[in-house]
Amino acid sequence: MKFFELFRTSARTLFLEYVPQEASWHVISWNFDLKNTQNRIWVIEVQGKNPQIIEWEKGKTEEVRFFKKEKLIARKKTNSSRDEFKDLMNVSIHATIKHGLDLYKDFLLEPFPGATTVDYQNEMKALQWIQASFGTMSRALDQFETRKDLILTAAIFAGLEPQTGLKVLRVMAFNLDIFCYFQDDLSLQLTIFDDKDLGHGGAKSPTFQQNIKVTKPQIYDEIIKLVHKIASVGEIV
Repeated sequence: MKFFELFRTSARTLFLEYVPQEASWHVISWNFDLKNTQNRIWVIEVQGKNPQIIEWEKGKTEEVRFFKKEKLIARKKTNSSRDEFKDLMNVSIHATIKHGLDLYKDFLLEPFPGATTVDYQNEMKALQWIQASFGTMSRALDQFETRKDLILTAAIFAGLEPQTGLKVLRVMAFNLDIFCYFQDDLSLQLTIFDDKDLGHGGAKSPTFQQNIKVTKPQIYDEIIKLVHKIASVGEIV
C-alpha cells in the first residue's frame, strides 16, 4: 500500500486493526514529556511481532496519530462530533491494560514452594501497608473528577522488559514508582520508590521492598484496582 493511501485509511479501521494480544511489551502513558503544559497526550505502545504506537494529543486542535514499526502511517484530526474515535481510543487503552495484567494470572495462582507461617505474617503487614498507600493515591485520583486543571502524569508498563527480558509490571503515578517482578522461583518481587519532591526516578532507595510468596493474589489485586482507577481517571472525554 502506498504512503498516500495509508493517510486515507479511516481512523476506525486503524483502531480495529490494533491487536495488543500480539505484543510482548505494553506501555500506556498519560502526559509524559509535555512540550506544552496546556496540551494533553495519551500514548499506547506495544512491541512484539507487530510494533504499534497510537498517540492522541489534545490542545488547540485535537488529533490521533498511528505508527507501525516506528513509522508514522496516519494522522487524523478529531473533534467533539467524533465521539467514536474517543471511544475507540479509550477501549484500546483498557484492552492493552487488561492484556498486560492478564499475562500473570497463571503465575499468581501457582503456589510458592516452601512458604512458611512467618512469610504469611510478614506479608499481611505488607498488604496492610500497600492498602493504606494505594488508598491514599486512589483518593488523590478522585480529585480529577472535579479538578479539570489537574494533569494526570502516569504510566503503566507490562510484559517482557525489552532491555532485560524480565517479566515485569511497572506503575508510575504521582510520587510512587511501583515495580512487580515475576520471579522464576514463583515469588513476586515488589519494590516501591517514593519520588516525592524529587521527580520520577529521583529516589535512589526503595521505600518498600519484599519478595511476596503467600499473598501474591491479594497484593496483585490491590495493584489491579489502582491500575484500573488510573485508567478510568485517564479516559479521554
